[in-house]
Amino acid sequence: MSDRRAMRAVRAVAAVVLTALAGSVAATLPALSVLPVPSAQAAEEVVLVSQGRSAVASSVEKPEFLARNAVDGNPETRWSSAFSDPQWLRIDLGRSTVVHRVEIDWEVSHSTGYSIQLSDDGETWETHWFGAGDGGQDVHNILGEGRYVQMYSTQRSGTAGNSIWELRIYGEREKKAAAPAQPASPKPEPSAEVSPRPSATPTAPSSPSPEASPVPSRSGPPGSVLYYVIRTAPDGSVEKLNDISERFLGDRDRWPEIAELTEGHRQPDGEYMTDPRKPKPGWVLKMPRDATGKGLRFGPLPGYEPASASPSPSATPSASPSPADVSDAEAASSSVPWPTIGWAGAAVLVLGLLAGLAIWLVRRRKRHEPFDDSLLRTDTSAAWTVDRALRVLMAACERDGLEVPGTTGVFIEGSSLRLRLTNPASPAPEPWTVSEDGQSWSAPLAKLQSGAASEGSTAPFARLVNLGMGETGRVLVNFSVARGVISLDGPTRVRHEVLRRWLGELTGNPWSNEPRVVMVGNGLPQPEQVEHLAGIEQVVPELEVGEGGVLVLSQAPSAAQQDMLAARFASPEFTWVVIVLGQSPSARWRFTAGDDGWLRSGFLPDVRFDEQTAVRRGGE
Repeated sequence: MSDRRAMRAVRAVAAVVLTALAGSVAATLPALSVLPVPSAQAAEEVVLVSQGRSAVASSVEKPEFLARNAVDGNPETRWSSAFSDPQWLRIDLGRSTVVHRVEIDWEVSHSTGYSIQLSDDGETWETHWFGAGDGGQDVHNILGEGRYVQMYSTQRSGTAGNSIWELRIYGEREKKAAAPAQPASPKPEPSAEVSPRPSATPTAPSSPSPEASPVPSRSGPPGSVLYYVIRTAPDGSVEKLNDISERFLGDRDRWPEIAELTEGHRQPDGEYMTDPRKPKPGWVLKMPRDATGKGLRFGPLPGYEPASASPSPSATPSASPSPADVSDAEAASSSVPWPTIGWAGAAVLVLGLLAGLAIWLVRRRKRHEPFDDSLLRTDTSAAWTVDRALRVLMAACERDGLEVPGTTGVFIEGSSLRLRLTNPASPAPEPWTVSEDGQSWSAPLAKLQSGAASEGSTAPFARLVNLGMGETGRVLVNFSVARGVISLDGPTRVRHEVLRRWLGELTGNPWSNEPRVVMVGNGLPQPEQVEHLAGIEQVVPELEVGEGGVLVLSQAPSAAQQDMLAARFASPEFTWVVIVLGQSPSARWRFTAGDDGWLRSGFLPDVRFDEQTAVRRGGE
């Protein structure tokens, strides 16, 4: 967190200094002025230039909240990001454009700290506005030129992501070249100095290419499209979209077209491409129709198929490997002109590079490694500690003739363990002490480790789940107490990781009774030990009282399904746990998992779900 604040401060200071110094230089060195003050005539030519243009984003909350929704002109569709910082939305205007104004219509979830940036190449950015936001509609009058316009957010208003109904960019209309005067001759002789008119038929890239004709053949069944399967280069790196664009389109700046065509397509591994900068081997890119080159394919677009194993690309592609990647720094240095403009101009350029470096450092956040199921059971100390405490509790209640209280949560805090009871109960058996008017029972971990333990059934605690580490210690919650739907929201990869951990807790802990796990719908993780069904109606007849189980839904239940589940939960004997991935209006408990490793709920302490060994500190 401190690193993020530092980067925000660096960028803010750089932007302010840059603006002040640029103004000073423009006043003393008129030759350095890039753009003249717009005239009244120029102001009349300012038009909306962003609607319908290509748009990409750092992430999407769900497939229906795509980046292109922010520039489609429809005020009822929106882009929504993942629940983390930073995030960005980038618009490709298709040409270098003089931009005068940027308007943003925020949804409730908005940014409280963001900048408006312009770029000619989509890599080197110039900040034209930076400050705080308060939601609603923001209007920024700027003056800059670039092909790409980006909203770059560093701070969200709450736990949700950034959400924009519409982003409108107003710039100068493209000026058409004046038609040359017609000579007296009705059919003038062609001149070598006049460039030929571009052909309407796509041509092969201008760079040398071994392919002399379009590849592959455009013949296939109905619904066929042109696509490419991402590969791994010989050095182990994954191909980048700009390199793929250069190879098959002859223009590395056309990569946003590929990203937009592919956005919303579920990949063979069940994920979506939410960040065009981080593709994965085996993912499928839908290519523009004028793409050509060996390695492209034409046919039905491969994707996630729940009924069978995920398709994988051939391990021995016939196409030759792509050229070696050129680093971003080398590409930037080779394209930036360096005129002799004196010390003041050099200072502006240096500060601009520093601001760009600060932005790059903020973006380059460490990603979590792919989830490894073997991590689930590595923290045996926490499981042993809790199981022992529960069995000592049962034995103490049996000894004193008391009922074992219902438990909503278990908290390992330093050298003690605390129970949050479902209903207040007093007195408590030794070594437990009562607090909060009977709502909590606590006991020293040392006495729980040495006390007599019951060998009876731990069925009352079978749905107790270890959520992770909070600021004061380990946090566990009893899912059976929810008596309703439990929703788990957040970026797809992260919520899948949390779900795997929850299922590991529900099926593998010493106090669990290895419940039946049923997963309904597409786009869910597919552990081998669980059942997978296409629709909830296939399991409804089995949602009866008895041993129960765990039901995982890929989307929120319908109104009729909500009524059915509510009727089931009304029975105290109904012991199923129902988890919905994504937002669900009917959810009794709502959890949100973030890319930062934190799980938030609003009714429990925030916990780090990816910390598995910190509980060992409790016994020190």
